[in-house]
Amino acid sequence: MLVASGFIRGSHRKGGLVGLDTLEQRGHKAETECSLHRSAALNTVLGVLLCVAILATPQVLASSSGTVSDRPAIKSQKAANSLLLDVTRTGSGERLVSVGERGHIVYSDDHGVSWQQASVPTMQMLTAVYFPTDKVGYAVGHDAIVLQTNDGGETWQQVYADREATIPLLDVWFRDSLHGFAVGAYGYIIETVDGGQHWDFIDDRIANDDEFHYNAINDDGQGNLFLAGEAGILFRSSDAGQSWVTLNSPYEGSWFGLSGDNGRVLVHGLRGNIYQSIDQGETWQPLISGTDQTLFGSAKLIDGRVALVGNSGAVLTGSGYDAGLVAGVKVGLSVAHRPDRMTLSALAPSSDGFIVVVGQGGAYRMLPESRVSE
Repeated sequence: MLVASGFIRGSHRKGGLVGLDTLEQRGHKAETECSLHRSAALNTVLGVLLCVAILATPQVLASSSGTVSDRPAIKSQKAANSLLLDVTRTGSGERLVSVGERGHIVYSDDHGVSWQQASVPTMQMLTAVYFPTDKVGYAVGHDAIVLQTNDGGETWQQVYADREATIPLLDVWFRDSLHGFAVGAYGYIIETVDGGQHWDFIDDRIANDDEFHYNAINDDGQGNLFLAGEAGILFRSSDAGQSWVTLNSPYEGSWFGLSGDNGRVLVHGLRGNIYQSIDQGETWQPLISGTDQTLFGSAKLIDGRVALVGNSGAVLTGSGYDAGLVAGVKVGLSVAHRPDRMTLSALAPSSDGFIVVVGQGGAYRMLPESRVSE
């Protein structure tokens, strides 16, 4: 059962539930992650599912443990039209790979025009995917599951799961094919340095005593790694994740996405809030989003601009990373909405000038100005 107040949070460490406390006892602001997100998502299907992904109780998630985790994803001709939560390109390659509900992973070699379904060993909901190379990739999801592929996303194998923790992993990032991190609810963060053969908890490296959820992890293209999540938390590591510093966040609401390039980093989340930093997160400048819709995904486009997607089919485009911001200067973004108002969760640029967006209803090809092409 999901509730906006009185929700019991668990302290999850190394596979066990070791303590409980309520949001009221925590003394945090009355806004909870689920109530905020449910309101922002206007009760869309994706909004409800993301609430489940982020704030489902241990009892709810435990009910699925030992069942869907053990079953391979069912092959379906409609997999590319089901709920998809993330999409990416394979390293520097042309292939697009997307993940979502029921363990669906689909890939496309023709800029998202057509999709093939991968062989996946689980039916768990998958929330994020990342490819450090053209062939090696990682996907994460419920039951703290981590999947790996070595053939560009066509076949996958499980390399990690933590069913006793009963939490979802919400994002994944790899420095190369061997060294990477997976993050999720309740401050859950794990690291591997051997391509997923072994994983270590590194929560003791980060000052997150309240166990706020980690929703996004990404780098700025110049060796700085950023971590963002619930209640506006922001952290930075400049030594490949060995140590983390807490950043002064420009916003107290939750962040849902991070992207970076050439030393610039963009963070975005609830109510259309977008901020950019060009000094490793020491200071942040607001970008005028032109919307109050929650923004989930962002990416740099082929032409150097940035695009973001979110609730109600919102698609934002603008100069973003290449704005050359100075203190006090706000940069605006153009905003449009898909006619069907389907909630969008992520996007990736294709090399033919289009973008591929995913969310409710699966994957769509669109022009960056959000006019529907196919």
